[in-house]
Amino acid sequence: MIRVTNLVKAFDGKEILKNINVTFPQGSTTVIVGPSGSGKTTLLRCLNLLETPTSGSIAFDDTIYTFTPNEPLSTAQVLNLRRKSGMVFQSFNLFPHKTVEQNIIEGPIIVKKQSKASALVQAHALLEKVGLSDRAQHYPHQLSGGQKQRVAIARALAMEPEVILFDEPTSALDPELEQEVLKVIQSLASEHSTMIIVTHNLEFARNIADFVIFIEAGHIVETGNVAQVFEQPQHKRTQEFLNLFGRTTY
Repeated sequence: MIRVTNLVKAFDGKEILKNINVTFPQGSTTVIVGPSGSGKTTLLRCLNLLETPTSGSIAFDDTIYTFTPNEPLSTAQVLNLRRKSGMVFQSFNLFPHKTVEQNIIEGPIIVKKQSKASALVQAHALLEKVGLSDRAQHYPHQLSGGQKQRVAIARALAMEPEVILFDEPTSALDPELEQEVLKVIQSLASEHSTMIIVTHNLEFARNIADFVIFIEAGHIVETGNVAQVFEQPQHKRTQEFLNLFGRTTY
């Protein structure tokens, strides 16, 4: 379980996240939706310290990380928190000069000190899981966008994180390739992996989420399960946002 308490993130004195309080249950898929610039990705990046919160706290199970402007976390604390999560970016972020196989084994060998033989066994199992067992020796430039993103998912899984963070995982893909990636994420959801996903794809959010967070202007406007948020939104702004995507009844 991840618990975020009174989280604030400011850039140059401007608050992007404003007193965020939310819990992400273990073994569940939480989808974060909201308009562009609302703070969705900033919240996601704060969870693994790609952005350092200005104040507040993040708790992973019984370990609490508290943020204050004058007392930064130690390097050990930062690394410990980051090891708990795997990040999948919208731009894939694969190493272009390494094969698919090498991209996946890099983290386990360097960070986890796993043997190369063990890492290779794991990598090939993960490639089979994401439907790319025949692409191990390919380089990223030889792959489609959907294949690159599936490799990125396998790479994140190789670190055996407690939670997987997805930042708009299909936004750079055309509809056909998007379906390849969504199928893999849906498979992970069926295994009760803990996932937090930022997406603009509301149909996907409806189909995969256990919980939905609607955020705007740095505030969490509404949270709840899929039926609560999509079928019976309590806040007018949530209703307006859903209507923009073609939904006119509640």
